[in-house]
Order: sequence, then structure tokens, then C-alpha cells
Amino acid sequence: MGIHWTGIVFGLGAIISMGYWTTDFLVVQRILAAKDMRSAELAPIIGAGFKMMVPFIVILPGLLGLGLLPEKLVPESVATVTGAHSYNDVLPLMLARYCGPGLLGLGVTALIAGFMSGMAGNVSAFTTVWTYDIYRPLINSKGTDHHYVNMGRLATVFGVLISVGTAYLVMRSASLMDYVQALFSFFIAPLFGTVVLGMLWKRATGPGGFWGLLCGTVSSISMWAWVKIDPTALRYVALSPNAKALAQDMYQALWSFLVCVVVTVTVSLATKPMPHQALAGLVYGETEFPRLPMCRFISARCSGRRWSRLFSSS
Repeated sequence: MGIHWTGIVFGLGAIISMGYWTTDFLVVQRILAAKDMRSAELAPIIGAGFKMMVPFIVILPGLLGLGLLPEKLVPESVATVTGAHSYNDVLPLMLARYCGPGLLGLGVTALIAGFMSGMAGNVSAFTTVWTYDIYRPLINSKGTDHHYVNMGRLATVFGVLISVGTAYLVMRSASLMDYVQALFSFFIAPLFGTVVLGMLWKRATGPGGFWGLLCGTVSSISMWAWVKIDPTALRYVALSPNAKALAQDMYQALWSFLVCVVVTVTVSLATKPMPHQALAGLVYGETEFPRLPMCRFISARCSGRRWSRLFSSS
């Protein structure tokens, strides 16, 4: 990818990955539906366990295709011009070549089911955010439950239409991963900076969070557009003349995160802070959390009497 280790560690590891697991509404809405705090904590841990299988699902078919179908695979740039198959087509090619009619149908069904699951989750998240976080508080706060249900249905239809339209944008990307990482650098990275500051810093204010998020998002989209207009600008965004699209996305995430943090801190220091009593439930230092069973167990095991025995025996 022509990327420096700082882009992988900070851009991908510390910002995109951590931002995805803490701010992506598709993940967060499942945690909000948990029955208690313990279940909410286990939800991302269990989800991460299944998520760790994705590299094997993505990498192994590509390696098998490289060894078993070398004559059918060409680079993506060649496939775009000639209409041949690239590494993006490995899984359907493997299914068609090595699975019989029954297994082929099962494999295609599994692919469609995976797509439908992700599609349903994203559309549901879009509908919830629009209806309850934007439409109800900002546009119509006096509607009935029936009205909001109808608005949610309408938002679902528009969400599906928008997703169909974005499929044509994916066709312009080198791969689906490039497209997804670009979207993460647009929205997830600056949002992560806003959430971290708002959750851990008592001095953060609403205007600071708004302008920080806006500037971070605009800066990331501007860098993307800059590289699209002038491909030589990639060396400045990704700090390397040999950088590829994924390297650009990782550094876009890093720069947009830093822009968001700097703007949020600057605007927050220039605006009036909220009183501490209004921060309960919003800021970590001003919120009391229930003690979970595991915490009580550790506290009991580490009581003063046990610690005194430990030190006296040593």
C-alpha cells in the first residue's frame, strides 16, 4: 500500500477501528437494546469475536483462488478495461467451479443472507437516527406515535433508494474495502474525536463538538476530492509518493480526527462551559456507574484483609 506504520497504527488501529466499535450506530444500537450493563459490556466483546473471523473469510478464498484459478484472475485495473475476473470475483468463481448444484445454491443463499443482514442493520440505523434524533427533536416534536412510525417507514424506503444509488459509487472504487474505508474516514474518524472529548473532557461544549465534527468531516471529504482532482496530491495526504487508496483513507482518518480535536478544543475554550451538575450521565467523571457482579467479586477478593495477608505472608 505504500504506507508508513503511523498510518496503520494511528489511522487504522487507533481511530478507524476504535471509532467503529464505539460510535458506529449499527453496533451501538445493539448495545442500547441490552437488558443490563453487563449485557451491554458483553455485546461488543462477543461481536468482536465473530468479527475476528472476517479476515479468514476474506483472505483464505483469495489465497485459494490465487493457487487454483490463476488463469482466470487478472489485476483490477485490467479487469475494469477487459471485463475479465479480478480478485473481487474469487468467491463466486470458486463456488461455481467446486460446488454442485445444491451446495452452489446454498452458497449463493449465504452470500445474499449476509448482504441482507448488513443492509437491514444499516437501513434500520439510518431510520432510527433520522426519526428519533433529527426529525422528532428538530422538525416535529408534537407528532403522535403513529406519525413517527409512518415517518420511519418513509425513511426506510428512502434509505434503500440511497443505498441503491451508492452502489454506483462503489463501481468507481478499486474495491469495496476502499469504498468502506473512505466512508469511515469521512464520518467515523471525526465522530470518534467528538465522542472521546465529549465523554472524557468536562470542558467540552456543544458548539465545540458541532464545529469540530463539521470541520473534521469537511476536511476529510476535501482531502478525498483534492486527490481525485489531482492524483499527485496523494503524496501529501498519505506522506508517501508510493501510497495507494487504502493508505490515503487511513491518513484521511488521522488528519480528520486531529482537525476535529483541535477545533473542538479551541471552540470549547472560547465558549461558556456547562455546569457540572448538567454533565451527569454525559461525562465519565461526573457519572456514577453501577457496580457489576464481577467488580464486586474483584473488590471482595482485593479487600484490605486479604491484601494484608498477602503482604504479611511475603
